[in-house]
Amino acid sequence: MAVICCHNLHCPFPSSIHSSTSTRLSIPQIYSSQPSSPMDHHNRGRQKFMEFPYVSAPHRNLMVDLVSTVETRLDSQLQPCTLPPDVQYFENPSGTSQASLQIRYGHNSSMIDFLLGSWIHSELPTGGALNITSLSAYLNTSTDAPNLLIELIQIKPTALVLILDLPPRKDLVLYPEYLHTFYENTQLESRRQRLEKLQEVQPYVPSSLYIRVTSPTAILISINTEGGDVGRMEEIVKNHMDPVAKEVLGIWLDQCTCGGREVAESEKPYLEKRDGLYKNKTIEIDLGSSFPRLFGPQVAGRVLAAIPRSTFDIVLTEPGLSVIISAVLTSRLYRGASKREKPRGRHHGLTQQKKQEIKEAFELFDTDGSGTIDAKELNVAMRALGFEMTEEQITQMIADVDKDGSGAIDFDEFVHMMTAKIGERDTKEELMKAFQIIDQDKNGKISVEDIKHLAKELGENFTDREIREMVDEADRDHDGEVNVDEFMRMMKRTTYGY
Repeated sequence: MAVICCHNLHCPFPSSIHSSTSTRLSIPQIYSSQPSSPMDHHNRGRQKFMEFPYVSAPHRNLMVDLVSTVETRLDSQLQPCTLPPDVQYFENPSGTSQASLQIRYGHNSSMIDFLLGSWIHSELPTGGALNITSLSAYLNTSTDAPNLLIELIQIKPTALVLILDLPPRKDLVLYPEYLHTFYENTQLESRRQRLEKLQEVQPYVPSSLYIRVTSPTAILISINTEGGDVGRMEEIVKNHMDPVAKEVLGIWLDQCTCGGREVAESEKPYLEKRDGLYKNKTIEIDLGSSFPRLFGPQVAGRVLAAIPRSTFDIVLTEPGLSVIISAVLTSRLYRGASKREKPRGRHHGLTQQKKQEIKEAFELFDTDGSGTIDAKELNVAMRALGFEMTEEQITQMIADVDKDGSGAIDFDEFVHMMTAKIGERDTKEELMKAFQIIDQDKNGKISVEDIKHLAKELGENFTDREIREMVDEADRDHDGEVNVDEFMRMMKRTTYGY
């Protein structure tokens, strides 16, 4: 479900968005009274979830069929959804964003850890709307079979992204039998090739700074129909995407949930650690960063608080972000008029959480227990921490830190390497989040009024002249506002000390 939300919730299409022609459906008040039983509670939430409003009929029919197929095959293994009514369906205060969320856990005897399903609709300030429909499944450590991810991201009726994959739970380089069993023998690659033959289809490269671990047969495609042809898009969904998605789901149900693979007790700690690392990072990206932006902090906080921590053991607070926003309002971003002190450079250390992630990744992929990892193992560990690297980049990284020339790196060298990489990534991500918060009217630029509004909320007292000088100092194109590039340049120069 994106997972729960969307793959990254960054717009996968250009900023020039045409108005959506999808019909806005009325939202019935299905929670007017308290459900009389847990099953009644579940059924009412499922009714809302299965509406899949705002999308085309072929898109809606596909999602309904996928969810129904999973429920029919696995229902005896699943518990009802027990999320509160205001989490199974919710919207932001202005009513411009709505979502429905379902989480169903497996029974103790089941190999299903949990299923996630959702739809999200968010009207965009520039016109049009973001629509995300998603279904994903996580298996527990009684099996090592792959998980399931199906996601459709649409920002206008003629542009659609499909993410369809069976994400691996073992490293495919270290476990070639796993690769043969689930990806080669099932001929999953042929499904992607069928879709890629369409002239409207192009590979989709996620814009997120974090890249999920995907299988070699993953379908990540962007579909754009020429000349705004809505009918052609619906035809592609119905006649091409629909059968492929159902075939992939069938393979997952037959080979992964009913394949009879069992895991030895000695292998379960490896799976548990790997599952936790990937799952936590995925959910942290999607939920922790996207929900507050779409639904506001109050609604997002209510929804996130209702999801059991046993599902996602993540840190939802972002202290670094408040530091950046504070720096925007207290640093000397303008020429000499203010007596406020310029802040000192930011310390690029790692939080305890990230240090633990690095330690777990190193231990997980130090498969022989030697205390070192080679280039192949490093590549896998880097992917686990959210970095996609080429062989040349991996070789160069080892050369940069391999002091003894062994061709492998020990834990201290790995920590040194990852501290720099994570610092680079987190800096850009935090600055982007800060920009989005300061940009109060969501027009892609920071204005004098935006800073006035934020300063008032945070209790900072500035004169109009001081605020205007802040903007003028960063405004290189002299349009009276600060765009993303100007903001990044300004913050790196003044707050980060370079």
